[in-house]
Formats: sequence, structure tokens, C-alpha cells
Amino acid sequence: MFAVISVRAVPDYLHGYLSRFLSEADTGLYVGVLSARVADYLWLRCMEATGNGAATMVTSAPGTEQGFSVRSVGKQSRPVLTIDGLLLMSTVSQAESVQPRIDPNADRRTRWNEGSRHV
Repeated sequence: MFAVISVRAVPDYLHGYLSRFLSEADTGLYVGVLSARVADYLWLRCMEATGNGAATMVTSAPGTEQGFSVRSVGKQSRPVLTIDGLLLMSTVSQAESVQPRIDPNADRRTRWNEGSRHV
């Protein structure tokens, strides 16, 4: 399977460990072809060593709709969401997406009434 691992703010020894199995295309970006067992083992090592950093692994997954799978650990700038089996990268924080914004100065006729919100 094809694998891509991106790491940020991780210890130097993890960079060295990943470079044993994958080629470093750019700083913190590793690519290569691995068996599923080795990919799982590398991901376990990434999860153990990440600390305050972050890691994301993308692997080929022919059995999925999109043809790849994504794993991430640590604070991510774009969290991965799974919706109906599709992987989506979020660009909006969950706090912003939960509460709809209602303009208090808007005409009352254009607002939803309280009863229709809970249908």
C-alpha cells in the first residue's frame, strides 16, 4: 500500500525512524510503499512519540469510496470528519459550526419561529 506521513513538532528520533522505511520528500513529509502490517506499526510509533506535536498518515484503501484512509493524532489544523463513509477535512472549528448566527436586528418575519426549529 502507498503511504504518506506528515509530522510536525515531533522528536528527532521519530524523523530518523520514519526515514528507515519511507523517503523524506520534504521536511516532515514521508512517502513510500509499505505492507499493511508495517504501516500499522509505524502509526503506533507515531502515536507514542508525537507528544505535543502532530502526525497525519494517509494510506491507500481500495475498499473505500475515496480510495484512501486518513489517520491523525495531536492538534490538527484541519480535523478529519467521517460523514456517511466519506472523509472530509474540516476548515471551520466545531464551536463555530454548532451555533447558527442570528442577526438580532433582522426583521422578525424573516426569522424561524421557535416551534419550527424542533421539527
